[in-house]
Amino acid sequence: MSIPVTTLIGSPRRLVTTIVLFVALDLSVLVINLWLGEQLARDAVAINLAGRQRMLSQQTTKALLLSIGATNPDDAALALQEFNTAFGLFTQTLTAFANGGKARGGDGAEVSLQPVKGEAIHVVSAARDIVAPVERLLAAPESAGPMPGPQFVQAADYMVRNNQELLVLMNSLTTALERDSVRRARDLRAIQTGAFILALGNFLAIVVGLLRQFRAVESDNHQWRQLARHDPLTGLPNRKAFTEAAQGVLTRAEMDKSTGAVLMLDLDGFKPINDSFGHATGDRILIALAETLASTARATDVVTRLGGDEFAMLCPKLHGEDDIRHFCHRLLAAIELIPDRICPGSRLGASIGIAVYPDAGYNLDHLLGRADKAMYAAKQAGGSRWKVA
Repeated sequence: MSIPVTTLIGSPRRLVTTIVLFVALDLSVLVINLWLGEQLARDAVAINLAGRQRMLSQQTTKALLLSIGATNPDDAALALQEFNTAFGLFTQTLTAFANGGKARGGDGAEVSLQPVKGEAIHVVSAARDIVAPVERLLAAPESAGPMPGPQFVQAADYMVRNNQELLVLMNSLTTALERDSVRRARDLRAIQTGAFILALGNFLAIVVGLLRQFRAVESDNHQWRQLARHDPLTGLPNRKAFTEAAQGVLTRAEMDKSTGAVLMLDLDGFKPINDSFGHATGDRILIALAETLASTARATDVVTRLGGDEFAMLCPKLHGEDDIRHFCHRLLAAIELIPDRICPGSRLGASIGIAVYPDAGYNLDHLLGRADKAMYAAKQAGGSRWKVA
């Protein structure tokens, strides 16, 4: 039996909402992953450029010393070119660290830097203060001549004196950027983990909800199947369930050549009780009768209510006059006691018709027909008795 989707999920809108939430959480994890990757890439570039600053500070000082110590114009020009390149990269990168902006990477390509934060701000500010005098010295007009002017001598002397402090500051910048990168990665991973846990929790909630709904539907289906196969008043198997069970028993009995009996039972005196005490009391009588038949029947017997006050029983291995007599006597004795606890003073009996197999064959309809005729014969004979077809 197929289960409608609307029944399984309870509400299509609820399912759509849950799925949208699940997709949104998954997308947030993806976005955080991309963001984390981008941040780590930027941090790696910044840390790499901070490390390069240490080299550039040394290269700047060295180029200045070479330029003022050169013995010919060509060597001086080469040294000044190296100085301009190194010092230009150094100051450009410091400005990008301070304010954010473009700088040149190790491969010469432009890279974007974000303004530094926290401890790195003070480090970059201190480094810019140190190199500011050099920028002012070199901004002054240069004296004519093939060799570097006195401002380069002053700049070289200044860089030598502040070289160690500048190197320490660049080391501090690298360390600060590394710490910031680790902290940022930790925070982003915490957010990523939280989003993943929420997505997983949402997914589990979907699964658990569907499983619970499925079990509830299965339970309801089982109850409906039970109701469809049982008499709603007495709880006994109905005619369809009795037919299926009886045909299975008779098929096996025919293969094994085993014996048994089919009983048809109709109450005697039920209509006066129903008329005198009402249908509610009549229903109580029928329920009590069903309980009596079920308790009197053996484990292998099949009992059913066919309708009204008519019942049937299939009793495998019930064969022989003595067995049938003892069994029917027990049934009639138990039935006579039913009114005592429901409507004292009333009389109740039963007419029982019996068809045995294999004497009457193994066809259920044929057995029921013969048992029904025998039951009417018992009723016409005065009731409260049994007859074998």
